[in-house]
Amino acid sequence: MLGLTGSTPDTAATLGVLSLVVWTLIVVTTIKYVSVAMRVDNDGEGGILALMSLLGVQRQHRPTIIAVGLFGAALIYGDGAITPAISVLSALEGLEIVLPAFAPYVLPLSVLIMCLILIHLITIS
Repeated sequence: MLGLTGSTPDTAATLGVLSLVVWTLIVVTTIKYVSVAMRVDNDGEGGILALMSLLGVQRQHRPTIIAVGLFGAALIYGDGAITPAISVLSALEGLEIVLPAFAPYVLPLSVLIMCLILIHLITIS
């Protein structure tokens, strides 16, 4: 961070940023997920498709409910597919900032690591 900002961050700024991150994680996971999302269920089942089935009792709005539910499921699958790739690529691009000579190897290493993760997941399942 020193090379990017040009000055040293002071202790108050560092603690402030860490406090924001920690409290955001605590508030989002505790209040939003545990208190709100865990209460909504369909006989013990969760997820967007279970919530869709709870709303599916209204005949006149059924096509809209199905479209929104399928769109939500597609977003969840897309998020599960793209998040690991972005995480690996951003971690390797961080190395490019520290070691500029590493730049030509960022993309090939990202593809290699993602292939190894996929092969590992396939062999586990």
